[in-house]
Amino acid sequence: MEHWFHSLGPEEEIRKRAELLQLFTAADTNGDGKLTPEEWKNLLNSSGIHATREEVDRFFLSMDRDFDGRLSFAEIMGEETPIEKLFKLMDKNGDGFVSKKEFMKICKKLSKEQVQIAFLKFDMSGDDRLDYREFCEMIRKHKEEKK
Repeated sequence: MEHWFHSLGPEEEIRKRAELLQLFTAADTNGDGKLTPEEWKNLLNSSGIHATREEVDRFFLSMDRDFDGRLSFAEIMGEETPIEKLFKLMDKNGDGFVSKKEFMKICKKLSKEQVQIAFLKFDMSGDDRLDYREFCEMIRKHKEEKK
């Protein structure tokens, strides 16, 4: 959030953030807490900012840090997202990967077999570690399956 409001005082920063959140919430027409490219384009256009689909797509490529094709408020604000926090929590040694051992330390209720199945499904590089993108894909699929 610093880069958006670096010259504002604390009260003004809180007020601006609340205004942006209100705009974000109004633009989130399906109420899922994330904006689709179409919702973002509509928000820009309704604010008097003409944006092409190509511009919106480029913006999404640069801001969509969990690779789900939608933007959360945290992503738009440049803040750490819950999935980024979880990845950092699980990446105990800070090497940018989650190993099976690290995974099992956090997900104690899962059996070794369940972890093995997850890694077989999402470890696209086959190195027995999940990089951030693979981790995001696993979390996203898990959320979809819970619905």
